[in-house]
Amino acid sequence: MRPLGVTLIAVWRFLWGGLGVLLGLLLIVAGGVAAKFLAMVTSGTGIEHFMSGIGIFLGLIIICFSLVGLAAGWGVWSMKHWGRVLCIALSALGLLFSFRVIFHPHPLGLVRVLIDAAIIVYLLMGDVKARFA
Repeated sequence: MRPLGVTLIAVWRFLWGGLGVLLGLLLIVAGGVAAKFLAMVTSGTGIEHFMSGIGIFLGLIIICFSLVGLAAGWGVWSMKHWGRVLCIALSALGLLFSFRVIFHPHPLGLVRVLIDAAIIVYLLMGDVKARFA
């Protein structure tokens, strides 16, 4: 049976992964819309292709990272060792990229730091670690 903490971590990863995929798709569409708008305004300066490319590039990057997060959620949900390791790595990256919260505190940023730290500590606990195959 899966521990409650593992279930909560998997659901957290599923939620963030799903939101990331939606955000990535939104950026791709927004880049295309911005390109169409700029094509009407700038009359062929090439900036419309640049904006479209930026939107597609950023959208695909976010989608790729989100898919990795979804895979980590699935691995943790399935109680796989690789899922635990991937989830720890993603939480560590989250802590690394949240370093700016120290200098510019924001309540949601602080919550995210605390959640990532709690995930790492929880998944490194001996009894939890032993349950993963």
